[in-house]
Amino acid sequence: MIKITLKNSYEIFSCPLPTKDLALNTNNRNDAIEADHIHYGHLNLNDEEYWKHLADHWKTDVSVAKKSLCGNCAAFDISPQMKECMPGSVQKDGVLGYCWMHKFKCHSARTCYTWAAGGPIEENDVSTEWAEKNEEQLSEEKDDRCTRIAKSRYEEWPSAYASGAVVRCRDGKIWKDIKEEEIIEMIKEELETFLDEKKKKKQQKGKRRAAKVVRRKKRKKKAGTESGKESSLRDWFGRKGAPGKSGGWVDCNTCRKDKKTGRKKCKPCGRQKGEKRAKYPSCRPTPGACGESGRGKTWGKKSAKGKK
Repeated sequence: MIKITLKNSYEIFSCPLPTKDLALNTNNRNDAIEADHIHYGHLNLNDEEYWKHLADHWKTDVSVAKKSLCGNCAAFDISPQMKECMPGSVQKDGVLGYCWMHKFKCHSARTCYTWAAGGPIEENDVSTEWAEKNEEQLSEEKDDRCTRIAKSRYEEWPSAYASGAVVRCRDGKIWKDIKEEEIIEMIKEELETFLDEKKKKKQQKGKRRAAKVVRRKKRKKKAGTESGKESSLRDWFGRKGAPGKSGGWVDCNTCRKDKKTGRKKCKPCGRQKGEKRAKYPSCRPTPGACGESGRGKTWGKKSAKGKK
């Protein structure tokens, strides 16, 4: 049973499982018919013997017993939100509602030993209160063998399919030979498989990450960032040699040795607006590339006279 309460007091109501699962509803109804303390009935509304027996049980008259029906029982829910859960309306003898006491769809013209005055439930707020009480009761109930098996075999719990399986298990129709020890072992195996798969995925992820780092280092080494040589045009154009935010290539004709650091520093290849230079720029990706042999006889010259 799921209910979400919003700030504006509107509530989203979820239909009880027996209203959606025919097998579960039928099982609960049959239990109510056969149970000595409930004695739900009778299927034939004209069976006078049933009403006489009921009157004797309550120590009253038959006429009074016939007025104590599901239709006016405190646990009989025919609220608007519950009507949406019903398969349809009963045209002749009454209406279908939900019995919160015994958890099945029942007929308003029938009754049982546990009838209580004060019904029916016609307001959504009251219906929701019964739903909350029912949810708390279910959460407090201990799981039996069939419930534990169902929880271990069905991914979604609770669900109509899982509840139906529990009913069939309790009737002895399925899971007869499954023992408690087998359930525990089965859960352990599933848990170990899950942990192994998780560990493998983590190891594979680590290997992929390590391989990615190795490939990055190989590309960096291949690009020649240490030797100043390029293996491809992509490496060539990808090298940034100019200082500061300008980036890009450098003008080899402007390279000078920094007295403090001893490193070669060059101006960017592109001239700024209004800037004048003695020679037309001779561009290379890095200052180191300006000193390579065979790249230009006049690179690094201060003037046309050839003084360095």
